[in-house]
Amino acid sequence: MISSPYNNPINIYTIMKQRQSNIELLRLVAMFLIVVTHTNLFSLGRPKIDVFHTEPVWVSFRFALQSFTYIGVNLFILISGYFSIRPHLRSVVAFLFQILFFSLGIVAVLALYGLVTGDPIIGWKQVSNAFLIITRFNWFIPSYLMLMLFAPLINAFCQQTSKTSLGLFILFLFLASSYLGWGTHCCKEFNDGYSFVSLVLLYTVGRYLRLHNSGWVNRSAKIDAMHFLLYVLVNTVIALWRMKNPYKMSLFALNNPIQLYGAVCFFLFFTKLQFQHAGVNVLAKGTFGIFLLQMHPQVIPLFRKSIQYLNQHLDHLSFTGAALGVALLFCVAGILCDIPRQWVWKKLDPWVSRGSDKAEQFLFHRERER
Repeated sequence: MISSPYNNPINIYTIMKQRQSNIELLRLVAMFLIVVTHTNLFSLGRPKIDVFHTEPVWVSFRFALQSFTYIGVNLFILISGYFSIRPHLRSVVAFLFQILFFSLGIVAVLALYGLVTGDPIIGWKQVSNAFLIITRFNWFIPSYLMLMLFAPLINAFCQQTSKTSLGLFILFLFLASSYLGWGTHCCKEFNDGYSFVSLVLLYTVGRYLRLHNSGWVNRSAKIDAMHFLLYVLVNTVIALWRMKNPYKMSLFALNNPIQLYGAVCFFLFFTKLQFQHAGVNVLAKGTFGIFLLQMHPQVIPLFRKSIQYLNQHLDHLSFTGAALGVALLFCVAGILCDIPRQWVWKKLDPWVSRGSDKAEQFLFHRERER
């Protein structure tokens, strides 16, 4: 799924029956990178030039960390494209159920906390908002849902077109994203990569890497790692230079061209790791729960405030350790919170599957009659 690409949902949709532990580990790593990203510029803001003059090492480290971790979302879409999404009614229901389970569950826990402490923090507004799948914090959910619905068409196109034609399609869409969406910002549909159109680009890249041999796919894992680290270095240097020479393009956008290449290198590195581990596969089932927990409208403000508090009261080294600890804690909590969701869905799944089969049979017969 997340998983959604973030996790379990993606696993349901993939054509691979056997979970590949190297990719399941990549899901976990990618989600950890996303949480760590939110402890940096998202919570503390972008460093100012005057701070760089007094603390150049700290500012350089923050930009390097942001460059390293910002690839998380793109990794999940590459995974989805690599294995391909095969949506049906049951998988869509499973995806939406997981979202509502976390949304309503967190509101219920906070409401119970308010009753016990006598300090109500949840009102009818928060309860009604829990039913809203689209919020300004989780743009990813509606965009990924759209990707699921369009995936059969994209899969058919990638399967039937030639390697050259698919490569040209990716190149033209990449150029449009880089120039219109990232360079000039004159095409709002790309929205710095936070959009359905940008997910289509990454998904198609994933399909291309799966379907066709290329120099990137066949090169060694060591080369992939070196190229990724080179991306981190280059992006960090440009970010530092940009502080003195501001320009419109953001280096920390999901459609930053060199960031896209860095994500592909990181992804390819993991595809070349070969191992199976049952524990990794089990943990990866709850990956999307980490995202749903952290990005809940009632949780993310508390997360940011806690990071800001740590930053104000700790030195840089202690803060770095504490922030990484908070990120790891959220990952563990998200996976644990997803366990009851998996149990409930296991009970509901037979009913949903029967309803899904009947609906698909009905639509199939209607289509044949036409």
